[in-house]
Amino acid sequence: MFIDLQVTNEDIANFCGITTRNSVNRVIRGLKEKHIIQVKNNRIIVLDMDYLKQFTK
Repeated sequence: MFIDLQVTNEDIANFCGITTRNSVNRVIRGLKEKHIIQVKNNRIIVLDMDYLKQFTK
């Protein structure tokens, strides 16, 4: 899944209720290391939607 939406890490932090964009950086880095997401040209590509869905329940 390709998310074609330009948002900043601060926007993501505010949306998720995270206090700092540094926390968002850590989460994104961890998801990239686990090959859950990929970031290309400042766009997020979700590689494993099932992994992310488990956090929405």
